[in-house]
Amino acid sequence: MMNHRYFCGSSMLAVVFALGLAGTASAQTADRPTEVEEVIVTGSFIAGTPEDAAMPVDVLSSKDLEAQGSPSVVQLVKTITSSQSSLGESNRYNGGAGTATINLRGFGAARTLTLMNGRRLADSPAAAFQGGGANLNFIPTAAVGRIEVLKDGAAATYGSDAIGGVVNFLTRRDLDGLELDGEYALIDGSNGDYQGNVAWGKQFDNGNVLLTAGYRHRSRLDIHDRDWALRSFDFGGYAGAGGWTGASNPGLFLGGANLFRDNGCAELGGTLTNNVTYPNPLSGTLGQGASATVAVPVSAQSPATAGSLCRFQFSNFNDLVNREDHYQLYAEVNFDLSEKLSFHGEAAWTKNDTPMQRLSPANLTAQYPSPVAIGGTSFSPTAPNGPNFAVPYNIPANHPGLVALLNDCRAPLTAAQCAAVRGSANSSVGAQPGAPLGARGVDIVQLGWRAIAFAGHPLNADKADHQEVVNDAFRISGGFKGELFAGIKFDTALTYMEQKNTSNTNDLLVSRIQLALRGFGAQASDPGGCTAAETNNFTTGAGNAALGCHYFNPFTNGVQTSAVNGAANPFYNPAVANDPQVVAWLYGNYTNVLTNKLLVAETVFSGETGIELAGGPVAWALGAQYRYTQEIRKYGEFFNSAETPCPDRPACADESGPLQFFGSAVDRDDDANVKAIFAEVQVPVLENLNLNFAIRHEDYQGRIGSTTNPKVAAKWQVTDFLALRGSASTTFRAPAPGLVSTGCNNGVRVLGSAYRAFQSCGNPDLKPEKADTFNVGAILEIGGFTATLDYFNFKFKDEITEESGGRLYATMFPGGSNANCGNPAFAELQARFTFAGACGAANVARLRSFTINGPNTKTSGLEFRAQYDWDGWFEGRWAVGGEATYLIEYKRGATSLLGTDIAISPAEDRAGLSELVNEFFSYSQLRANGFLAFNRGPLSVRWQTRYAEGTSPAFGAPLFVTVPNPSAPSGRDLVPVGKSKDFWQHDLVARWEAPWDTTITASVQNVFDTDPPYVASQYNYDYTNGNPLGRVFEVGFKKRF
Repeated sequence: MMNHRYFCGSSMLAVVFALGLAGTASAQTADRPTEVEEVIVTGSFIAGTPEDAAMPVDVLSSKDLEAQGSPSVVQLVKTITSSQSSLGESNRYNGGAGTATINLRGFGAARTLTLMNGRRLADSPAAAFQGGGANLNFIPTAAVGRIEVLKDGAAATYGSDAIGGVVNFLTRRDLDGLELDGEYALIDGSNGDYQGNVAWGKQFDNGNVLLTAGYRHRSRLDIHDRDWALRSFDFGGYAGAGGWTGASNPGLFLGGANLFRDNGCAELGGTLTNNVTYPNPLSGTLGQGASATVAVPVSAQSPATAGSLCRFQFSNFNDLVNREDHYQLYAEVNFDLSEKLSFHGEAAWTKNDTPMQRLSPANLTAQYPSPVAIGGTSFSPTAPNGPNFAVPYNIPANHPGLVALLNDCRAPLTAAQCAAVRGSANSSVGAQPGAPLGARGVDIVQLGWRAIAFAGHPLNADKADHQEVVNDAFRISGGFKGELFAGIKFDTALTYMEQKNTSNTNDLLVSRIQLALRGFGAQASDPGGCTAAETNNFTTGAGNAALGCHYFNPFTNGVQTSAVNGAANPFYNPAVANDPQVVAWLYGNYTNVLTNKLLVAETVFSGETGIELAGGPVAWALGAQYRYTQEIRKYGEFFNSAETPCPDRPACADESGPLQFFGSAVDRDDDANVKAIFAEVQVPVLENLNLNFAIRHEDYQGRIGSTTNPKVAAKWQVTDFLALRGSASTTFRAPAPGLVSTGCNNGVRVLGSAYRAFQSCGNPDLKPEKADTFNVGAILEIGGFTATLDYFNFKFKDEITEESGGRLYATMFPGGSNANCGNPAFAELQARFTFAGACGAANVARLRSFTINGPNTKTSGLEFRAQYDWDGWFEGRWAVGGEATYLIEYKRGATSLLGTDIAISPAEDRAGLSELVNEFFSYSQLRANGFLAFNRGPLSVRWQTRYAEGTSPAFGAPLFVTVPNPSAPSGRDLVPVGKSKDFWQHDLVARWEAPWDTTITASVQNVFDTDPPYVASQYNYDYTNGNPLGRVFEVGFKKRF
């Protein structure tokens, strides 16, 4: 069987692709070793061979898989048919830049245990927002020799996290000499991706040494280089997808009771919209009511009003693929110290750098200033109507930009509007900077504006804001193994790993925005200008350049050229243009450092009982493990609410920090330790019947308590060509230390059609989640034909999950309706929201959520693999095969608000559904890969096809688009999004084993240059399944010395 061999080789192409095409290697078999020694196989502590194992373990050779080409690590993860919802490419909207995780069975990356040489890897702090999981980019590419994949619950063997399965990367020990390899991928619109590795190994009589180094580069792919990735708002009402938002500039303003909109929306590249209520075609499903309110472009049937919103597409400033630079070093020694004692030691270091993750030049305002009467910076007379007594940003009546706007009074403003606003602002039009403030000024509508939009970033040439993310990690592991007496063997090891995520980010500061609106802004090049002392605590000297005081103009008359469409702004007034240095001063820069540490000490004893059965001796294993995990979070000044607790005051009740969008948190240092004992017995009842029993007990510190989990597995070789296998077990996962804390992090989520402030809080009462698993399968081998069919079934209880912000919002405001406001049945849910004004979908300013033990979940499915090898045409060796995973069900029970009976998510079957705006999941019901391979002498050619069935939107996802219909009252019809199209990709790979120990590979990935199908997301495709790269040409080489 091709998936049960030992090998050599080092390409990451093989390393990760192995997971996706287990058992479908090409027909290159001539140089494979025929003897298979007994070793410890993933899923067991008793030595054996994969052929004898009672559990479904796939063992794959990197050399076999080199013939499959060399897609990126992220694309490789996507090819695993048993893996669902693995994020990649740009992780902009779900964190984790520079990381890649694997998600077996679709349970979340944190529920797939990743091992290296049988020892745990620490979770990546960068992947925390994705639910955790180890970073596959840590694996040293050139050092990997084989991969073992166990797609079965394994908590009885390995403990917490091994719910969906185990992936074990094992390093090579065969290299004796020097090996070099390199690859380059040509990608349209990009500078291409490339990598290089060097490996040196030395064999000794009693051991070996291995040293490797690698570098991999991904070039950025601008979203504008793929026409399907940016869709006009006219394509439909996205409800927060497509990169569109109603918080724009030009925005909405309020002069007394007079609402008015700034001009220039269409000219600068935006779309003017109204909210329209329709009869809901999905009423009674997906939590929908009788009506649905969506945004539609203005038209003759739905004309513009003063309250029409200008929609801004912030994804114009994003990349589909981030630039990434990955560095790897690895060293390993293995030596026999005596006939019965050996030593293994390894050390690894990686650095994954995303130097320029491109963001919108500024985000919407999720926080606001406070009135000056209580120590804030806003002179707005509006009564506080938000957290921390927040009031709107206020523009004084003598602001030069406002004066110019009202003097010009150009459409959409009318003379009557300008007169009304001028009167309500008590403004003497033409007043000079520094003149006394009017009685009221003009307020900015809190949820209908952002400080910077079409103007772009003031100092960056690409007009986007930039964030740098660095993930670095090191790991050291060592241990001894040997034999004691009476055939008893031992294996003891100590492993330490540290993963660190460092992110350098900018965000606008609430206090600086308001000060600059009042004329007390400084310049980034002169940050010490315009001090409180010079301006009598910011009451005199507004706009006095001699004091270093300047205005920030919030109107479009200060924007010369659109950063979105490049058009000149017809409303531009150079007299009130913004100074780029003043705009740059609005930003605060901070660096957050997140660190995860893991220490594991473990010992395993194994041997034979002396009981001999028909199939051989009864074997046993007994062991103990100690794990210590630590999560350290150190936040920069502006993100750390302990250092800067309030938007613009020294003290406040809700310490949400000074940033207008990204939120805040407090430094923390959480840890946990786990003590475990475990045992295993292997019972070869007959020559063709093998049973395996395992049990593990783990004791957690604190309130989590302890858990005991058993497992039983069996394999019955019914005939020479047919075998049956099965397993049943209980598995569990304990909450991470940070989840059981009482603290909260302040961030943002898409709520309705825009990002809003969102507070995520821990829960000290969390319990471990548990699952009952069941697998049964058959293996058929007849001549050159091999096939496997497996049925899997998982039942979860107390799933650790977060109350979804999107679902809290959808429950409170079904279809955008405010009908639940004031309803006593929803009082506890309404209390979670903070509103900028009255309770209403359009007034949501903040939402609080908790981590909870969620509903019961049941998932089941089928996995099928088949391959046929034969000698045939053109004197070559042929192979044809494929694999598929069919998700029968992914049923989740109804989720209730913590401590209440309010259902915030209905019971649903997620099989075939997706939600890629808030919860970031996509569960294709059928995923498959197929291939046809030809090998003759040194040449091999392979055609491979990848398939993922389309998905329908889940509860909380964008559900509708609108299409033009001149006869409709609003000029458009409301249409459900429906099921997306299926995804197909075809690749062609050629490989030549050239003379002088050289291998050359060439491939065309996505031969037909197929665009990914449309799915509602910020990038307009399903980034867990689809491929944004288009057709890719790749060449690679390997040279051995």
